[in-house]
Amino acid sequence: MATVRTVRRGRRTYHYLSQAYRWNGRSLKRHVYLGTVPPKDLDSARVALDREVRAATWFVEFDRIRDGFNRRYARLTPTAAARERQDFVEEFTFDTHRIDGSRLTFRETENLLETGTTPADRRLQDVKESEAHARLLERLLETPEPVDLTHLLSWHRELYAGTRPELAGRLRRSEIRVPNSRFAPPRSADVRPMLVTLVRDVRASVPAVHPVERAAVFHVRFEQIHPFEDGNGPLGRLAMNLLLHQSGYPMLNIRFSKRRSYFHALERANETGNLRPFVLWFCRRYARALHWCRL
Repeated sequence: MATVRTVRRGRRTYHYLSQAYRWNGRSLKRHVYLGTVPPKDLDSARVALDREVRAATWFVEFDRIRDGFNRRYARLTPTAAARERQDFVEEFTFDTHRIDGSRLTFRETENLLETGTTPADRRLQDVKESEAHARLLERLLETPEPVDLTHLLSWHRELYAGTRPELAGRLRRSEIRVPNSRFAPPRSADVRPMLVTLVRDVRASVPAVHPVERAAVFHVRFEQIHPFEDGNGPLGRLAMNLLLHQSGYPMLNIRFSKRRSYFHALERANETGNLRPFVLWFCRRYARALHWCRL
């Protein structure tokens, strides 16, 4: 957390906002001059300084990941590129639905999506929702659609029309609680205007906010709004990845095995009202999961 540092020179007092951080094993500091009188709104200055630090560290790394990923992808044959995309669709479909409670194993998900083999003794709901998710993701990778209210509703309908038609594509109309969380989502009456604001803010942030940060902010704010009665996690992670893909950055599969740290980061952001804990978690996870792309 950035702190205010005061320096006296003669009779005058100067104020600086200072943030210490570590990068590549080095302890570093970054400062910003506040003036002779510290501003009343320090939160905005802290957010700006925090973004400066990320721009000099994480964002440089992410751009190297993007460049390495795109160079490598351009060298693949069409067959190899299609296989790689299919691998991601299968892995992402498995993990995102396992996080949300699916009981399918990865092998069962792989066989289902590649050969149409329905696993025995598994919930039909898990099977249908995995198939719907894979079809939707493949279609959106082939023919991108904007991340806006109309398409969020449409995608939710595609995901759940076959299993939960009563809620598919409909914003929630009742108050809900998030399982295993002390966070209370906003009132149902506030969902639509909050979702409209989120989509507008994400669109407006395109010139100024790095695409990886934008995807992280969208995801945490979407989950805070919790706009649907069910299916918010898979849809939020899908939209997050579409924002990355449409900006030319590799997509991120949040693995089931990493769910505890993922949920903890979401919960910290929800409890404090500060998005920073989740954004930092997302930056670390993105860099670690995709570091191989820049090699």
